Amino acid sequence: AGASAFMPLAFTSSTPLRTSLVSRSMTASSQSGQQMINMSQAAMDWNDRIGLQSRYSLPEKGWQVQVDWRPTPYGAGLFSAQDSIAAGTVLRVGRLSVNLVEFASIGEIETFCQSAENAPSDSVEYLARRDYVKDYLWGFNTKADDHGYDLEPVHVDSPDRFFGMWIPGNGLNHSMEPNTVYRPIFQQQADGKECMIGIDLVALRDIQKDEELFDDYRRHGLAPSWLKEFAELQKVTLNFADCNDFVDLNESP
Repeated sequence: AGASAFMPLAFTSSTPLRTSLVSRSMTASSQSGQQMINMSQAAMDWNDRIGLQSRYSLPEKGWQVQVDWRPTPYGAGLFSAQDSIAAGTVLRVGRLSVNLVEFASIGEIETFCQSAENAPSDSVEYLARRDYVKDYLWGFNTKADDHGYDLEPVHVDSPDRFFGMWIPGNGLNHSMEPNTVYRPIFQQQADGKECMIGIDLVALRDIQKDEELFDDYRRHGLAPSWLKEFAELQKVTLNFADCNDFVDLNESP
């Protein structure tokens, strides 16, 4: 796949500190040999979940290990395709506005769904992008513990929470015994302050070949009011406990 079709992310964010160092993070990715390309505005068939994954190489998507996507009873699932992956291994590198999109409002989701062509809300392109958002959007507490769980109760609108999705999505299905965890990546600015420039997906324990990789959707927390409004307006479910009937925050493994 060529890189000529890729452009920097077009919509604005209410958390500018997270996106102010995008060009620097892209340079760092290139220097580290990850071969990541900017796919945040790519023209894709958003309905073909497995085909979309096959369009780009693993390094282009930020993957540091061998994985593949296979059908499961819950849709496409992510599986290890190498002999063994040690606990603590970075599985995928995510960088904002490269292969990781942050949403902070309904308007930003709308801009993504409309794409560069300002697709109307009843068009095939808009609905395909919307369905991709509903299936792959997730929440993340940047100050969680080493296993990705809240150290203490976190307000639903806390600035420490991230809402967004990978492009293409990871395809992690839900399990109360996850084998992966998200870790925030920060970079120091000229004024000494740190800002988040990305999120890495990391192996929580040793993972064997052909083992499915899982997330625990309870770690996403509750949806903020604007995401609930989006779900109600679009009549869709989201991967948050208060936006579906398959995640229970009170359930134990």
